[in-house]
Amino acid sequence: MKKLDLARFQKSRESSIESGPFKFTIRRPSPLDVARIGAEGSRINFDFACRYVVGWDGVKESDLLPGGDPEPLEFDNELFVAWVADHPEHWQPIVSGVINAFRAFEEASENRGNV
Repeated sequence: MKKLDLARFQKSRESSIESGPFKFTIRRPSPLDVARIGAEGSRINFDFACRYVVGWDGVKESDLLPGGDPEPLEFDNELFVAWVADHPEHWQPIVSGVINAFRAFEEASENRGNV
């Protein structure tokens, strides 16, 4: 019997979005995640979407700190959330990316007959 580990499964839910010079890796929310926010009377907003950003590409220390090194930074979600709060130009692309990833999943499920 073949074994599938969680890391590989999670990776299958990932996609990339671009915003300005940066590329962000997002992980699509599950239908349960979306149902929970609906049950709370909430909507997919920026705070919700930030929970699904799991990586970045092209972000350097100098992008976050004046005088910082031009070295690429390892992704850290808390650092990402603090940084992106000061950069509203990325808010809409991130929210749209998460919504579009979920919609694509729903559409693919419907096309397979998994409704």
